[in-house]
Amino acid sequence: MLRAPSSGRFYTRPSPQKPPFFAVGDILEQGHTVCLLEVMKTFHRVTYGDPTLPERAKVIAVLAQEESDVTAGQPLLEVEPA
Repeated sequence: MLRAPSSGRFYTRPSPQKPPFFAVGDILEQGHTVCLLEVMKTFHRVTYGDPTLPERAKVIAVLAQEESDVTAGQPLLEVEPA
């Protein structure tokens, strides 16, 4: 489970005209950008990678809604080892 490192508004793409950073079924590796969190009009890039997560993982489901407010620790993605 990939969790939000902080509270903010959740975005899976860099802008409305750009494709998402990933799709369900994609393989994520350490350093792969998974989303942006907007906090007080500042965008923070969230990357895949944490000692508690597998080095490579397949995205099973997106658990947060696009443009929704999330809280620190909230699950964002369900992943499984790849």
